[in-house]
Amino acid sequence: MGKEESVDDEVGRALLEVQGLIEAARVFGFRTSSGGSVRMLESGEDVIEISGRLIEKAGQDVSVTVQKPGSEAGAVALALLGRGSGSKSVRAVARKGLQVRLLCSPAVARSAAFREALAGSPECVVRVAECVLNEAVVLDDSVAVVWLDSKGADRSVSVVQDPASVSALAGLFGVVWNGATAWEDSASRARSATGQRILEALRDGRTDEAAARELSIPLRTYRRYVAEIMRELGANSRFQAGARAVRLRLLKNDEQ
Repeated sequence: MGKEESVDDEVGRALLEVQGLIEAARVFGFRTSSGGSVRMLESGEDVIEISGRLIEKAGQDVSVTVQKPGSEAGAVALALLGRGSGSKSVRAVARKGLQVRLLCSPAVARSAAFREALAGSPECVVRVAECVLNEAVVLDDSVAVVWLDSKGADRSVSVVQDPASVSALAGLFGVVWNGATAWEDSASRARSATGQRILEALRDGRTDEAAARELSIPLRTYRRYVAEIMRELGANSRFQAGARAVRLRLLKNDEQ
């Protein structure tokens, strides 16, 4: 088993443990053995406004995970980036000098609303990953708003103030964050330094195994990058991606 697969498995197991702890606390009276609490939001409660009030009280950092462009967590993130119709207290976070980290999926990074907002928000550090985490807002490692998958319900959102759960969520965020790609690079994979070398490999017809070994990256990561480049170039095959890269003069060695 490769290193990347091991990390994914570790994150997955830890995430299930956190979800179980939150669900158990929610079912058995919203209290936890460590003295914290978990409160399930009612369907009529405004989770964006609630997130805003919590963010307003934050003292150091805000970490947000967003998987879907149109989700409530996405609306909180857009408000943090100064866009959308989110809470005023969310939009005011930049004036407090808080560290804001946004971990988003490729689908979010590609959406027009986020691309425009991210380009104009240097205060927010953004990374892109194939998120395995629940959408969440984690504040100062002390409180979190978590969107849990719930069968048969439109949404399942909890405000978590249990120290063990929030600490675990923050740790999981950190693991995925450390392995994620900076948004500036992911915005144009084909034009990044790694993308250039991958395009050269595609043009030259090298095997995935040989190219990944040459680039010193896991084979699965290499193949994900290839898929992103093909999507970016609108190519239906690896050969077509290499040919289009040459035609568009994306490869530096091919520039006239």
